[in-house]
Amino acid sequence: MNELEEVKANIEEREKLYFTVKEVAQELKTFIETKFPLLWIEGEVANLKYAHNGNIYFNLIEEEASLKAIIFSYQKDIEITPYLKNGLKVLCFGKLSFYPRSGECYFIVRRVEPLGKGLLTLKKEELIKKYQPLFDPNRKRAIPLYPKKIALITSIFGAALQDFLKVSKDRWELEILIYPVRVQGEGAEKEIVQAIKDINNCFSDVEVIIITRGGGSFEDLAPFYTEDIILGIKDSRIPVVSAVGHEIDYTICDLIADRRCATPTAAAEEIIPSKEDILHKLKLYKEKLDQLLEVIFTKKEKSLYEVKIELENKNPFKIIHHLERKVKDYYHRLVLETEKYFSLKEKKLWEIKNLLKKRHPQENIKFGEEKLKFFKNRLFYSIKVYFIEKEKKLENFKKLLISLSPLNILQRGYSIVKSYPEGKIIKNAKEVKEGKLLEVYLSKGKLLVEVKKVEE
Repeated sequence: MNELEEVKANIEEREKLYFTVKEVAQELKTFIETKFPLLWIEGEVANLKYAHNGNIYFNLIEEEASLKAIIFSYQKDIEITPYLKNGLKVLCFGKLSFYPRSGECYFIVRRVEPLGKGLLTLKKEELIKKYQPLFDPNRKRAIPLYPKKIALITSIFGAALQDFLKVSKDRWELEILIYPVRVQGEGAEKEIVQAIKDINNCFSDVEVIIITRGGGSFEDLAPFYTEDIILGIKDSRIPVVSAVGHEIDYTICDLIADRRCATPTAAAEEIIPSKEDILHKLKLYKEKLDQLLEVIFTKKEKSLYEVKIELENKNPFKIIHHLERKVKDYYHRLVLETEKYFSLKEKKLWEIKNLLKKRHPQENIKFGEEKLKFFKNRLFYSIKVYFIEKEKKLENFKKLLISLSPLNILQRGYSIVKSYPEGKIIKNAKEVKEGKLLEVYLSKGKLLVEVKKVEE
């Protein structure tokens, strides 16, 4: 066979080698599913879609490469499903499958793990974003300073319970209700939430609820990163304190609680007051109160003394006595002035008389003597009338002062009642309460009494 015939035979043989679309698609399906039965694929989530039938569709992309992926609705065990979002870097486990009808290759995902962030961290971020208003410090409830009864939600076998009880034993005496729950493992958060509800419904005298457990790994603290914990603490009528893990741990439970304590021991120290500290503060307060009372009493005594002096100065009898002294002084002064006046007149008269004697005017001298005697009698009469009128006015003024004097009223059987130690005059029974001290002023002396009963 020459060369030309060989070429012709090869062309005819090649023309017979062809495949149908179905055959090629089936070959691809067999090759892909055999070559890649199960594998891990790293990529970034893109074009995320949730179908009505429950399936989740998305693309795994990396630079210029893209692979379609699907999570079927019957795969309920994939925890990260609610937290998938575009741009999230993940590591997916599953198998490749080729669909001949559409000519597309899909990655059937059975497991998804986030890259860079753990699932619990991802859940925490999503829950914080969703319930951000509930974490506002302004909505936190105050913790009673001196609670009489508290409830402790914790594991009865954990070290946290022993640490808490050991510290609380040496502090303020109070009643502790222990509600045992699981604090680790699947479903532990539901037991904790149920404990919160039971305490709210059955123990109305509990003033503080403390949720506590010791430290552990991030996974051990998983129950405290759940939505159930957020809603359970939010609905609690009683303030809730979170003391979960070590000081470096900061869970969702810490964020939603009304107060966060770093450890169980710290919770006991912060919630239960120290008896020694309280007694020391009371001693200091007593010393300050004694000092303050001493200052107040000193000021009141000074004010009382000033009032006493003022009342003594305004005493009507003292005023009348002072006026009597003034009148007597005026009387003596008037007598002296009168005598002085008459002495001058008499001296002048003698001068005139001597002058007349020198001139021998006997009749004129006799007439002058009579006239002088008349004026002298008239002057003494005027002075006498003047003093009688003044004495009458003084007596009337004295009677008026005596009638207006509160002491005169007291002498008639009345009394003045004042509050003690304020010194306020009591005019109405409504101003006095039982057990109040009162000062009763009588015509002679005063009484300090205690009110046994008030009748309006």
